[in-house]
Amino acid sequence: MKINILIDNDKCWNLNIVKRLIPYLKKNKIIIDYIWVLPNKLSNLTDNKISIWYFKTFGTIVFLKLSIFYMLVRTSNFFYRVNNFRDLGRKYDIKYKFINSTNDKNLLKNINKNKKKFSLLITNHILKKKILNKQNHFFINKHSSLLPSCKGLMPYLWTKIYNIDNGITFHLVNKKIDSGKIIYQKKFKKKFQSMIGFYLHIFDIFPNTFLQALRNLEKKKFIKSKNKKSYYSLPNKKDYNNFLKKNGNIILLSDFFKINKLI
Repeated sequence: MKINILIDNDKCWNLNIVKRLIPYLKKNKIIIDYIWVLPNKLSNLTDNKISIWYFKTFGTIVFLKLSIFYMLVRTSNFFYRVNNFRDLGRKYDIKYKFINSTNDKNLLKNINKNKKKFSLLITNHILKKKILNKQNHFFINKHSSLLPSCKGLMPYLWTKIYNIDNGITFHLVNKKIDSGKIIYQKKFKKKFQSMIGFYLHIFDIFPNTFLQALRNLEKKKFIKSKNKKSYYSLPNKKDYNNFLKKNGNIILLSDFFKINKLI
């Protein structure tokens, strides 16, 4: 089996999850045929505006901690000689291409020509009708909550604010945000002390959970979730203060000692 990956150009989290995913999938006879790299995006924010949002929303101290975490991961990438998706593609002999949107003609042509059936999305870019209408092609998305609960962005903050259970969901992508058929879902019994700690766990189990989702899709095994439906957009300063009142943390010192779960 061959799959595509559509991914945002994040050289910390996204780069490393694909680096860890490649050998795991290959071991299970699944080949990443093409990596399509999109501009980094957070809601409608791009480039430096993303960093500015983190700084304004979470404050100076948290922003500095996140910056140090980011640099430690990038330094580890340097020693592994995988600094970007270009290095990653060359190391594993995987085709890659940088594109500006999911409507890219080369992407659409590739899907039509090779008749691939599966594409994994690790992106904040919204798929348009033109690509979603491709017949017999399944786009799979990971969401870090128990859908349909906490649709949208940064679900960990909202689960903390509203005392909602944490979990992970893989679902098919349709025209509505985070609303496609669920092919895998797991509730976490573990309690997380920070948002970074939560996402380190998500990315640590990502290869195995994605494989299970893919197998469920092959068997047409869909899951009916009983979780309460909710949707939240990008949090603002007021939302973050409510998060802090619930004893929420973005990043802790202990998270720096768990970087190995990502790299």
